[in-house]
Amino acid sequence: MNEDPRQGDDPVVRPGTLSFQCLAEECGAMCCRNPYRVDLGENEVNRLAGEVDVSEVLDERASMVLMRQIDDSCALLRDDLRCDAYEVRPDGCRDYPFRLEVEEGLSPRVVRDLACPGFVGPPMTESEYRTLVEQLTRCAR
Repeated sequence: MNEDPRQGDDPVVRPGTLSFQCLAEECGAMCCRNPYRVDLGENEVNRLAGEVDVSEVLDERASMVLMRQIDDSCALLRDDLRCDAYEVRPDGCRDYPFRLEVEEGLSPRVVRDLACPGFVGPPMTESEYRTLVEQLTRCAR
């Protein structure tokens, strides 16, 4: 088994993993078109309300989540594949393509969505990795 942290099929992020650079023009907004669930807290809903009509984009049946369009894409995804509320987007969207996994008794680890083609930047430094973990930890609270 290859232990190279830059291995393309390894979802675990660590120092040395290629850094993320959004390739919106090249990927077709796969992050907003894959089946997904974006849970929203009250602060996120309030942030969105300043930019869009939240009654048009929220599904409140079970919990507050972003609605899906008929094709399973996000309700905020425009025809030009840009976000209709990018500056106020939910934390889960801001964190994408990263996710913090926390298992009882184990150290938290960062994983990435392998469907995202944006891991083309220079290898992540130890400092950049620590900053990413801090950001994801803050958002998970």
